[in-house]
Amino acid sequence: MKKGINLWSVEWPSILRELDNKKLARKLREVGYDGVELVFDDSSFDPIRKTGEEIRRTAEDFKSEGLEIPSVATGVFWKYNLGSNDEKTRSKGVEYGKAGVKMASIVGASSILVVPGVASPEMPYEELYANSLKSVKELAEFAETHSVTIAVENVWNKFLYSPMEFKKFITDVGMKNVKVYLDVANLLAISHPENWIHSLGSMVSNVHAKDFDTSIGNINGFRNVLKGSVDWRKIIKLLKAAGYDGYLTVECPPSFNPLLKTPTVKDILENAEENCRALEKIMKGF
Repeated sequence: MKKGINLWSVEWPSILRELDNKKLARKLREVGYDGVELVFDDSSFDPIRKTGEEIRRTAEDFKSEGLEIPSVATGVFWKYNLGSNDEKTRSKGVEYGKAGVKMASIVGASSILVVPGVASPEMPYEELYANSLKSVKELAEFAETHSVTIAVENVWNKFLYSPMEFKKFITDVGMKNVKVYLDVANLLAISHPENWIHSLGSMVSNVHAKDFDTSIGNINGFRNVLKGSVDWRKIIKLLKAAGYDGYLTVECPPSFNPLLKTPTVKDILENAEENCRALEKIMKGF
């Protein structure tokens, strides 16, 4: 397995006010990361409005310092719900998904993170499922022509909350390039991560690494790696048994560290280094 970091973990792009991409990349490489997960949104780094050359230059800033770009992540699917009954909203989500696929292809990333749908009390669950299935299949067909994997992540969306249902959704899409973006910490509040790896292990293409304190049990419970309740020894053993040898990508913004109230750039980089050291411990079996 390799050590990666999602750029949200270093508050990118706001950190660029003090460090440019190359300097940031150098710092991340120096502390031991192998790769970075690029991120996009609908404002500060919008792949619909960015040119291919702008996206390529951003990627090259990181690659030039020896970092790989295994994946691309985004939070736009919370706003542009792929399962929405509002066709304008759903179509906008698909548009951003396709833009993200193009971005992944340009930067050489093998996958893009996708939130499949977000439930609401107003929308019948069956309709959410059908709409999400339609959207993800459309994205997968587009991504297939770009040799990109659609990595569906388990999140707090009140949708696909069991490993069997998640597996059924992936199977129902019926595309080989649709896999699972496993976030173990996201699972602790709703189920046992071990069950998910047993059921979905061979389908996992990506893994987010963060921790969660079950004694808090809400959105404030997320923590840096090894600072919460995840049994990482067991998780890594199960992932290895399932044949997973990809990236463990840190997704730990400074807000996950309760000691950092108003973090400086120095604090942010030290926080990233702390998580890298934690990954090394995990990979070595402590």
